Amino acid sequence: MPEPRPDLPAVERRAFRPGPFWAYMAVVAAWFASFGLQTTLFPGVINFTLAESPARLGIAQAALTAPMLFLLPLTGVLAERADRRTLLLVFHCVAGCSAGVMSALLFAGMLSYEALVVYALVVGSAGAFVMPARDSAINGVTRVTQRLGNPLSLQRAIVFASLVQFGAQITGMGAGFLASYTGPAPLFAVQALILIAGGAMALSMPRLPRPREHAEPVLTALLTGLRTVISSPVIWPMTLIMIAVGALVVGGGFFVIIPVLVRDIYLAGYDVLAGMMVTFWVGALFSNIILARLPLIERPGRTLMVVQAAAALALGCIALPLPLPVLFLTIFVWGLAGGVAMSLSRALVQENAPRRQIARVMSVYQLGLFGGMPAGAVIMGYVVEWMGPRDAALIPAGGILAVLIVIVLTTPILSVRRADPS
Repeated sequence: MPEPRPDLPAVERRAFRPGPFWAYMAVVAAWFASFGLQTTLFPGVINFTLAESPARLGIAQAALTAPMLFLLPLTGVLAERADRRTLLLVFHCVAGCSAGVMSALLFAGMLSYEALVVYALVVGSAGAFVMPARDSAINGVTRVTQRLGNPLSLQRAIVFASLVQFGAQITGMGAGFLASYTGPAPLFAVQALILIAGGAMALSMPRLPRPREHAEPVLTALLTGLRTVISSPVIWPMTLIMIAVGALVVGGGFFVIIPVLVRDIYLAGYDVLAGMMVTFWVGALFSNIILARLPLIERPGRTLMVVQAAAALALGCIALPLPLPVLFLTIFVWGLAGGVAMSLSRALVQENAPRRQIARVMSVYQLGLFGGMPAGAVIMGYVVEWMGPRDAALIPAGGILAVLIVIVLTTPILSVRRADPS
């Protein structure tokens, strides 16, 4: 890379150095690489190391997201009032230390189901602080990047962030493959180091503006954010979809059905579980690469309904007695559709939220996703134990399709257009 010339203007000289956007991307990459690794390790330890039942798997998976149900509205307001870099540093380190304790317990042969649940509650609580701080920062980081001379639109920034997210998750999940050979203990140690390094990178982000000193009371801010979501003909349908996806697809499909399917139907272990997770996110990454190269979608609501329906149908196909290679192909298609749906829904919420309420609106939106997961994981754990993982896959698939039909019939989502392409 050439050295900047001394006669260049200050803003142009700064463009040669790693900018705030790339510091933000490093924070995103660290959290989701850790998340990807955990996606394989956590259910793997429950399934393969402790050999617990699907019901107990569902309860433990619910503990990962249950804290968000109670904390996200409050942490969304906190993200608007505190230094987001400090929040990211502190709670990356909290999650990292928890992973380090897990590694130590595994190395010492002292791991128990109860310790796993405590770990899940701590990491879930840390995530409730990290998410709104990180998601609300992208608007400010994008504006700083634009002032440095890079004409980066918010949708393109969100798509790039999604690409980094998917790439990091794929890397983490792929690393989970090694647990078949090394055991999970060393990989939990790697997870701890990644999280702490990501927290340190948050200090390279710009200090983003906060509201005036005499801001509205916290409870008022919470209610204002909730009213903004409910009253928006765009944000409310997105949040409703996230509730259904959290409860049925993530809580039911990813957290319970896939791990039990790998163990009980295909009689496999960490390697196949990691392969399935990677396959989904490779599909999501591929679809977002295509999305990043396309012009702005003029009717994002219509596109979102189509890809969500395609994702639900792919999930329903798991109920068929598919050979393992065909199952991998089905999961790849599921990932293609799911990747587009995640990026489009997030972009729609960001674009339609009032600028001063972005963090609290995003926390309510994320609450829909992560608030639905605990109930979905617990209920589907018992359903899978009763029906088996294949037949149980029809429930989340049918549930998502029913929610989409209700949204299409009762909201103007199909007619949503982008008023401001920037």
